[in-house]
Amino acid sequence: MKTFFQSLTRRKFVAVPLAAPAAFAAPAGKVTFEAAPIYQRLGVRPFINAVGTITTFSGTLMSAEVRRAMDEASRNFIHIHELQEKAGARIAALTGAEAAFVTSGASCALCLATCAVTAGDDQDRMKRLPDLTGLKSEMVIQKRHRNMYDHAFRMVGVKLIEVETAGQMKSAIGPKTAAVAFVASHHVLGHKVELDEVAAIAHSAGLPVILDAAAEIPPASNLSKFVKMGVDLVAFSGGKNLRGPQCSGILMGKRDLIRKAYANSSPNNYFARIAKVGKEEIAGLVVALEMCLAKDHEAERRNWHTMLDRVAAHLQSTPTVHTEYITNSDFSHSPRLSIQWDEAKLGISLEQMIERLRAGSPSIEASDMRNFNPPWKGLGIFPYNLNPGEEMIIAARVKEILTRA
Repeated sequence: MKTFFQSLTRRKFVAVPLAAPAAFAAPAGKVTFEAAPIYQRLGVRPFINAVGTITTFSGTLMSAEVRRAMDEASRNFIHIHELQEKAGARIAALTGAEAAFVTSGASCALCLATCAVTAGDDQDRMKRLPDLTGLKSEMVIQKRHRNMYDHAFRMVGVKLIEVETAGQMKSAIGPKTAAVAFVASHHVLGHKVELDEVAAIAHSAGLPVILDAAAEIPPASNLSKFVKMGVDLVAFSGGKNLRGPQCSGILMGKRDLIRKAYANSSPNNYFARIAKVGKEEIAGLVVALEMCLAKDHEAERRNWHTMLDRVAAHLQSTPTVHTEYITNSDFSHSPRLSIQWDEAKLGISLEQMIERLRAGSPSIEASDMRNFNPPWKGLGIFPYNLNPGEEMIIAARVKEILTRA
């Protein structure tokens, strides 16, 4: 009997002394930063990541459990269809979605969702993608939601119809409309129509809603929230705060649409065959999801605060320095610390600080908070990709640079 999916034809560097409080104490004595042997051999320079789960910064760091699951998965041959079937069932059971499967990232999930609402599982139509002649070829999206990532929709051939208000959204829906898209991200703050209203408008017109929720963990409750709201197709990244493999993601939602999306996906030989996901990523993603849902997120957030408090305390006596927590308008990710100083008096600009941190040993990546939405002041230190003790390497380096300046 065919299954559900088968039915679809980093050198060590200078150590820094630590003085850590008892709560979430950093390692006693000195902390060293080491480059993994493979990076040493290739001549690649790793860095301390105080920015976040940025794809160009290689995403996240996986837990030992996730790495072990991937290693275990690499030891046997399996049928990918069967593994996706069982992994999808596990994901659905954990999140409350009707169905799900593992993709090669959130962008891939959005591409596959678009395939599902245009060509569906019709083989002739699937073979023609991205030629949508005679098919529904438009998706309605709020103008504020247009972003550098929506090529994942457009690559399938659809035209994005921009709207701003609920009334415009209703008027924009027509016979060519395949779905309504929504982006959940701090990049799109300021939209006028909230997700629940978008869903109501789309569903009243008989249309599905595709949600880009790539970085919307934490809170972990979002893994269930959106499908409970009735969103038809939801895309999450596996390589951000889910702490899974960087080249993994989840597409979850309504069973029929998930079936159609998977029909277009590798290992099937259609439009998204290029977006292959392996047994190792599938296994690692499932374990990462299980660990995310079992984690004490409040304790983790307190730990992050402790790390940043330690940075602030270390810089307290540095002339002209002021630190403050940054308002986190999207209620996700982690606490954010801004380090500010009198640039004119100390003779060092924010841009120079960022470059000196990057050029030092070990290299450190931090953020210019003026570039964020909404913009803030100062040097941004985000703790959620820091290993214990690395926050003090950052604090010591910033203090050294400012003191020398």
